[in-house]
Amino acid sequence: MSGDSSYRGFLLSEKTLENIHHCNKCGLCLAACPVYREVLLEPLSPRGKVQLSRKLLEGDLEITPRFREILSQCLLCGSCVSACPSGVQGDKLFSGLRWRAIQRFGIDWKKKILFQLLAHRWLMGGSTKVARWARSAMGKSLEGGMRLGALPLSRVPDFNPEPFSKEVSEVTQAKGEVRARVLYFHGCATNYIFGEVGRAVVEVLSKMGVEVITPKRQGCCGIPIFLSGAREDSLGCIQEVVEEFVRDGVDAVIVDCATCGSAFVKEYPHILEELRELGEKVDEDLVEKAKILASKSQDVMAFIGDHMSWLPDMSPQGPTLRVTYHDPCHLLKGQGVGILPRKVLAGLPNIEFVEMDAPDACCGGGGSFQVEHPEISSKITARKIKSIEATGASVVATGCPGCRITINAHLDSEKHIQVLHPIELVKMALEGGNS
Repeated sequence: MSGDSSYRGFLLSEKTLENIHHCNKCGLCLAACPVYREVLLEPLSPRGKVQLSRKLLEGDLEITPRFREILSQCLLCGSCVSACPSGVQGDKLFSGLRWRAIQRFGIDWKKKILFQLLAHRWLMGGSTKVARWARSAMGKSLEGGMRLGALPLSRVPDFNPEPFSKEVSEVTQAKGEVRARVLYFHGCATNYIFGEVGRAVVEVLSKMGVEVITPKRQGCCGIPIFLSGAREDSLGCIQEVVEEFVRDGVDAVIVDCATCGSAFVKEYPHILEELRELGEKVDEDLVEKAKILASKSQDVMAFIGDHMSWLPDMSPQGPTLRVTYHDPCHLLKGQGVGILPRKVLAGLPNIEFVEMDAPDACCGGGGSFQVEHPEISSKITARKIKSIEATGASVVATGCPGCRITINAHLDSEKHIQVLHPIELVKMALEGGNS
């Protein structure tokens, strides 16, 4: 296949392909890339991947199994984007090429099953019930040394007894004066694993005078699907979310998951516009609604940080809790939210807030990355664990359920360090102490 203009159109949109020509090969991305830091192989660096992509565009390379493997060895954390002085959007480029690789070679059967579960609420709900029953029947002791990639199975949290969506009211009234009205997207992790996070969100926001609407018809945001490259498979998820959460009369769409929030703010408009430009059947109205959703979406800690004066008075009670904070890549690099969660945590009574070394360094999870590339993932995670434990904190707060699972699974259990969503600490403070 030659490197002519028709090949450009076949591959990716012109806007995405511009990234290839912006790279000046300075290498600043190398120091920022968590994968390159561990493997020290040029093809696996952001610069290397960009140059390989350029050769592909020019017709000197084709999408081969080896090229697909190189693309998979990327966390899509956005660290290279933050470090690049030329503005190369490597994450969008590499995600797009994963899409083309899947179109050529197909998708792994295990991922195909997972994506089918994520894309259908009834399948996801049923499978979590079966998984919870099986784990209860076998007992965690039987899991022993079994691992899911880099994750010890015994350290993976249980599923909620019931999905959070079944217990939460569709409308949670504001306490006292109504200051705002929001839609709440709780995502799969809160719905099936971290129900306590969802309860904290609605309780804290209602005490701030916010009316919280939690639509019952919400499923997966689709980001695990489209970042893996299966873009067409994710369209149903995207359309369902956009149609449900673009409404008049609400001040914001609140998200408690950094990854879901990044999907809304950053990924939806880009993916839909690119698919439309390349001739896929994407309605223009859907693209415009996705842009509206992007403009209204806000992480729950950013929302609280913007409205600290709405929080009820909190008096110090109980022992002081030493807390550190891990920046999820999809929150800091994906949405630019870093100061506000710290502002909220530092303003809570009985909290001694301390920064860890390199708080914005990736934890190494990256969704399926830790399953597909456990050796690299474990090395990256080990750096994060060392930084956390050096603070002497008893709690590490993070707004990403994926980071929470990864970090918790690798912490030394004898040190008794909890991993919590920051909103849980706010809820504790409003209830009059830490538990």
